[in-house]
Amino acid sequence: MFSIAVIGLIAGVLPVSAATVTGTGSRVMKDNYNSQTNWGRPLVLPSDGKVVRVMYGTYGFSIIDRNGNSVGDFLLPEMAMGAELPAGEYQIVPYVCAKHRHHHVEVTVEY
Repeated sequence: MFSIAVIGLIAGVLPVSAATVTGTGSRVMKDNYNSQTNWGRPLVLPSDGKVVRVMYGTYGFSIIDRNGNSVGDFLLPEMAMGAELPAGEYQIVPYVCAKHRHHHVEVTVEY
């Protein structure tokens, strides 16, 4: 039978689970009037983190900070894996190709 001290010792050694947050971005390019529509959910990091999952993003994407500066440009989704981001708010902007004028990407960051 474990004593409370042993259980407390074991619990103190176990790693603390990290939290994750996901940001999304979609873009539709319209050839009429040379316009585009962008939307998505911002990636809001309360503390520094790193990218642990990217879904979609076939044609690549950029991660843009609150000031409009690119903090990461990725031609392939796997290139973003492990990228470190400081705390802050970011926008995910997918790239589109000439044939497929609509694209979506989801980026998950662990912090």
